[in-house]
Amino acid sequence: MMNFNCTRLAGNWSRTFYLLLAISILLGTTICYAQSPVNKLTREARSRAAAGPYPNIYWLFVDSTAVADQPIPLTIRAHLRRAKADPDNLLRDNRDYPISETALDDIRNLGLTIRHASRYLKAVAVIADPVQIAEAANLPFVKKVDILRTLAAPMPEEAGKIEEPFPKSAVDFGYGLSITQNRIIQADRLHQLNITGAGVMIAIFDTGFDLDQPVLADASIVATYDFINQDSTVSEIECTDNNAQNRHGTMVFAVIAAMAPDTLIGIAPDADFILAKTEIVCDGTEIKLEEDNWIAAAEWADSIGTDIITSSLSYSEFTDSGSYTLDQMDGNTALITQAADIAASKNIVVITSAGNSRGHDWGRIAAPADGDSVLAIGAVNPDSTLASFSSPGPTADGRIKPDITTMGTVVLTIRPRPDTGYTYASGTSFSAPITAGGAALALQFDPTMTAEQFRQLARSTASQADTPDNDFGYGLFNAFRASGIATLSEIDTIKIEVGEIIEIPFAVSGSSDGPPELSLRFPLAGVELIDYGDGSGLLRITGSSDNPPVASFRLVAQFDTYSDSTTIHLETFVPTDRQIFAGPNPFTDSVRFYIDPQAGMLNSVSIFNVNGEKIWENVNSKSGSTDSNREWIMLVWDGRNQQGQPVSSGVYMVAVNTDRQQVVLKLLKSN
Repeated sequence: MMNFNCTRLAGNWSRTFYLLLAISILLGTTICYAQSPVNKLTREARSRAAAGPYPNIYWLFVDSTAVADQPIPLTIRAHLRRAKADPDNLLRDNRDYPISETALDDIRNLGLTIRHASRYLKAVAVIADPVQIAEAANLPFVKKVDILRTLAAPMPEEAGKIEEPFPKSAVDFGYGLSITQNRIIQADRLHQLNITGAGVMIAIFDTGFDLDQPVLADASIVATYDFINQDSTVSEIECTDNNAQNRHGTMVFAVIAAMAPDTLIGIAPDADFILAKTEIVCDGTEIKLEEDNWIAAAEWADSIGTDIITSSLSYSEFTDSGSYTLDQMDGNTALITQAADIAASKNIVVITSAGNSRGHDWGRIAAPADGDSVLAIGAVNPDSTLASFSSPGPTADGRIKPDITTMGTVVLTIRPRPDTGYTYASGTSFSAPITAGGAALALQFDPTMTAEQFRQLARSTASQADTPDNDFGYGLFNAFRASGIATLSEIDTIKIEVGEIIEIPFAVSGSSDGPPELSLRFPLAGVELIDYGDGSGLLRITGSSDNPPVASFRLVAQFDTYSDSTTIHLETFVPTDRQIFAGPNPFTDSVRFYIDPQAGMLNSVSIFNVNGEKIWENVNSKSGSTDSNREWIMLVWDGRNQQGQPVSSGVYMVAVNTDRQQVVLKLLKSN
């Protein structure tokens, strides 16, 4: 192994020295000098430089001396978005201060090509050969040099294709076959309230977009930018027909924005959109995303004023020598995750696909889905069962992922030109835009809602919020409930003994113009509704043998413009350890006596007050079989004496006589 003596060099740095420095990088040796540029290169950067004399893409991380003294200007829309979370300081911090033009000029003067200067990361993505990167490392404001990661993901699976036109018989509320993907998140209920995403801005980061599709003709597109080619055109086809650059992005865009009545209705068709072309397709069979494209798009979207970022590719398989590893999916290591969390800190709802890696070598969620402020979206089938490909969690540091799930198979969308028409597509690539559309509906319903409030509502109103796991996360996303609209809370299955009394308080939560009218639908025996008139109430349930062992009823809240309901399951059972009992106990108006056929043929039931006086009696005048298959006997005492007068509150003794035994019960009558 060849070693070099460490030499301290003084004076001006010459091109000859940089050639020597580059050689030292290539040979894996070290030249020692004041503030060695070689020591600023990470191991991965040294390895990349040593791979050959050709250019590569690097990140130059800079210190505070390279930062401008003025923050970026904000559009009015960005100002208003940030003001919702921080009206005084507008979420201003050092990440709003760009890298100075002086520092960028110093980098350009070395002959490096600048791809993107990130104010979020305080880093500059450059194209440089080994000699140039060695020169850049010596710039006094450069703290560290690292490689730019190349991330890859498979194209979405397609579950099948369908041709126009759809039969009108399939239409439901004008949605055609897109009703399922709208209804699974209850977007259709919000649409009925004229909540369609108006006034909310969604940024989509993807491969490109066919903007000449008739179903997208009415979409409100505020801005477009191609971060691959550095221009504003995002609709080029560029590749072969089977691998068009704009294919994937068009399919994703249509899920949110399409407006084709009776055929395909997007989740939030009246939202405003900014479209960023960040994902590179035209390099073979993979979709590659370079980190600086995504990060640059996030900073661009932030400054314009986007409310939502949705990234509809799963970054689950890494292809280059500098890839991230599973143990780096900790929410803090991957640069793309850092940028996603920073965007979220600017009051942006950041949504990304969980990935399609279940069952593959990678097998879990990946960056930026590991971000703690990023909503990672898993996929389910239309019947709400887990999709076979949906990437599971947890993160490397043990957090639950995905956050929520929604439909990600047989999602109706469109194909871009020249292969036009409607199609079904599958992948978490499509569960993410469904969620992003639902987020837009929520933010329209409540314009004061912050990104953090939406993230919390999306999780807390999902189908298994109390029992999250690393397959479904917190459960199925419900845009209706996540909007903060007034709804009834779910009530767990109620298990009750015959004769037992249970009181279940409940209240409507969320925003409404006034309290609802409460009612029961399909009521069961022994179920009483008490409406307090302010959106809260009480269910008083007495276990009754008149009900089937398992039955359901519905609690309904009727508001001025809509209704909400919750289904309550009631399981009624007879205590197995008693043959004769009474309930409810205590009671207010009436009480029931239950006699198991195993206790024998009923002769009489006698009730005595505390003075031993008999106040009521029922004598069984019917003769019958002692067959143990007979049904339970039930008698009702209405709380009155033999003269029909209500008895006072207090303690009463009950003697139940059968042909086999006598049982004495104690009852308490309350006011």
